[in-house]
Amino acid sequence: MNNYLTKREAAAIEANFDNTREAWRWRALIDAEFRTDPMSTQCFDLRVVQRVRECMARREAFVATRPLDAD
Repeated sequence: MNNYLTKREAAAIEANFDNTREAWRWRALIDAEFRTDPMSTQCFDLRVVQRVRECMARREAFVATRPLDAD
């Protein structure tokens, strides 16, 4: 059994770490805005919303292709 990752697999995992860090930064921004002004739903421009959606889609794709119980 090979316990080493290929360069491609390692790069995919590293990209997922980067994506997760970015998603959490966006989440923190949104959370801070809602803590200071709960009525601020109109404050987020579409670029922020689109970026959050992209982060979430990449995360879902990563998890879907790498089940935790795989050998």
